[in-house]
Amino acid sequence: MMERQRNPLRWPVWLVLIAIILAATSQLNSYFLYVANLTMVNAIAAIGLVILSGIAGLLSLGTAALVAIGAYSSGILTTHFGWSFLPAMVAGALAATAVGTLLAAPALRLGGMHLAIVTLAFGVVVVQLIGMGDKWTGGMQGLSLAAPTLFGWALDSEWRRLCLLLPLFVLVVIASLNFVRLKPGRALAAIRDRESTASALGINPAAYKTLAFAFSSFLAGLSGALYGALTSYISTDDFTIWNSIFYFVMIVVGGMTSIAGGIIGAIVVTVFPEAMRGLKEVSYAVFGVLLMLIIMFFPNGLVSLGGPIKRLFGRTRAPASPPAVAAEEARP
Repeated sequence: MMERQRNPLRWPVWLVLIAIILAATSQLNSYFLYVANLTMVNAIAAIGLVILSGIAGLLSLGTAALVAIGAYSSGILTTHFGWSFLPAMVAGALAATAVGTLLAAPALRLGGMHLAIVTLAFGVVVVQLIGMGDKWTGGMQGLSLAAPTLFGWALDSEWRRLCLLLPLFVLVVIASLNFVRLKPGRALAAIRDRESTASALGINPAAYKTLAFAFSSFLAGLSGALYGALTSYISTDDFTIWNSIFYFVMIVVGGMTSIAGGIIGAIVVTVFPEAMRGLKEVSYAVFGVLLMLIIMFFPNGLVSLGGPIKRLFGRTRAPASPPAVAAEEARP
């Protein structure tokens, strides 16, 4: 069995880096901090989609709907039931996980574009249901949320929200790297490459596909809960089909089979439109041209450029072993 490569960054190093970043950003302009926070929120959902569509090979266009479930579940619990933010955040992520696990059922029978269409239709249904729940969700008018508090500390500024988001983001990255490198990631890679071979070697495709949906949905729900905390307002306009497409664009731009690629894609797709706001209507045309050039010249995503980011995260790509080898390593 191949020796697993360990992450070179240990917990103390992560903690020191987080402390340095928080100290260095305490006096930054709130707008820049907001963009940084929004980038991390989007990256969490993109990482989940990398695992589902890149590592597991299950094309999904329902990410925005799962983000919406996490956002509204958390928002309803804090607004209507008086929950504190942390339990509501976890509950929102678990609600999205439960729905995503149920959504895995079609994945056991469908694949490719058929599965993508099913998840797309799922997204439309979720948004419509949210829009009909005026009493709880605010309907099409949206839901206003109070600034979250953390152990009595009000997260009422962008820097304070960064203090919450940055450690959570680091935890998500580490957990996702471990998911990909260890048995689940190897099993999913084997199933993606050659399902019949993986099954013959004792891997249960149904169980691992369901696990991929559950893990991805948890991250999407977590992203939604954090999005609500960041913006203090959520509406159905934040979770449309176009938002799902933007999440998919993130992983295509960054790299579909790489955790680092999901992060890079989230940075590009989140930061670039904000930087181009001064161009008004032209900004979307410029952004479209940029995406076309990236896809044309870097079909495997910007992560294929290599460099310090790949060295920082170690081996973040799905196992490159032949299907039979990957399947053998993932056997129970």
